[in-house]
Amino acid sequence: MPSKSTHTREEQKTRFLQQSELRTKMLSENGFDDKRIAKDPQIKHLKAKVKQVNSALGRIAFLEEQTRKLAERKQQKLAEAAAERAESIKPGATGKKKKTEEKLPEPTKKGGGKGKDKSKQDGKKPQKS
Repeated sequence: MPSKSTHTREEQKTRFLQQSELRTKMLSENGFDDKRIAKDPQIKHLKAKVKQVNSALGRIAFLEEQTRKLAERKQQKLAEAAAERAESIKPGATGKKKKTEEKLPEPTKKGGGKGKDKSKQDGKKPQKS
């Protein structure tokens, strides 16, 4: 399972960058030009790893921000609930809220759209014209 720690990801990034620099230095000492160094498979691999680590760091930062916002909202709701409870306990308050009676809408009758043929209700067959 990949690490979700910012510290670990930063260490990985520095390690990959160091390896890339060492490889680039070694290739340039061996007489490779910049185009050939850029096409080196190990350099490409290390650059891809750095890119992956950067995106992982972005995701970690985003998730930490979301967690922080959620915790703030939770604290705010708890504070509001505590304030509401304190207000209801004030002297002179009854402690219980009175329920307001609301009228429920009357249920609609089912089958209101189509009427049955009266001849079927009487038990008679409809006449052919």
